[in-house]
Amino acid sequence: MNNLTIIKHKKTGMVQYSLSDKAVKTKLFVLTGLFTVTLLTVGGLFGAWFFGSDGSKQAKIKELQSLVDSSQQELIEHKKSIQNDIDSMTLQIGKLMAHSTRLNALGSRLTEVADINQEEFNLDAEPGVGGAALELTGETNTPQSLYENLFNLEDSFSKQQENFNILAKLLNEQDIEQSSTPHVLPLEKGWISSYYGKRIDPFTGQQATHPGMDYSGAYKSSIVAAADGVVVWAGKRSSYGKMVEIDHGNGFMTRYAHAESIDVELGQKVTAGEKIAVMGKTGRATSEHLHFEILKNGRKVNPLPFVNS
Repeated sequence: MNNLTIIKHKKTGMVQYSLSDKAVKTKLFVLTGLFTVTLLTVGGLFGAWFFGSDGSKQAKIKELQSLVDSSQQELIEHKKSIQNDIDSMTLQIGKLMAHSTRLNALGSRLTEVADINQEEFNLDAEPGVGGAALELTGETNTPQSLYENLFNLEDSFSKQQENFNILAKLLNEQDIEQSSTPHVLPLEKGWISSYYGKRIDPFTGQQATHPGMDYSGAYKSSIVAAADGVVVWAGKRSSYGKMVEIDHGNGFMTRYAHAESIDVELGQKVTAGEKIAVMGKTGRATSEHLHFEILKNGRKVNPLPFVNS
């Protein structure tokens, strides 16, 4: 190794270097050392750059993956929230549909009770709405606004049903009051033979007060109840002869006198127009007829306005 000689050509000629020369050895070792240090330094820098860059990329990838996972979780939670809102709204709409069905049924019943023409007041038909072109507000519908509208509508339905119930009760009471107020002619077939008020008494020829109305008609004509009620008298009573007395409630009572026969019993419930007796001439009567009286709170009143109704 010490005999190794390096020959270098120059313009001035050939230069010969021998490894046995200490100066040459020193320079060679220095150059080798510098090359090695330079190589290690460059390698270290490259490794640091390469591996450092790779670590940064890995960190960036992990950060992006974390953001994706977080977004996916938020999306899942948002879907759950939307589904919960949809389920809640569906239940609310179901309640409103039930309210609507009840209101329609109640409205139909009220039209029957109030005798309203159903063709003019058809609850099944969609009401007409419209108007001129509207200027949009630009506001968007939100689940909160939809909830508010649904709850307001349910509250409105509830109030309407309460009002309908009150109206139904009033109409029912009115119907009961009308059916229990004398309003039907008490004789199935006949005519008025004497009115309520002052008249000449047929037995004495003197002025007297007639407390009811007399009806004449065909032989054995049917006497009927002037309104719904309960029979409180069915039998003979002094000058009335065979008589039926009916309590209709609300202070009204009616009397049907001079009957030939009675077809009802004490305590029996009767309806307006139902047969209760047969016309006759029992008691104080000149011939076959019906003496008909109406009492309001115990006082005899003129039957004419009632039977005319």
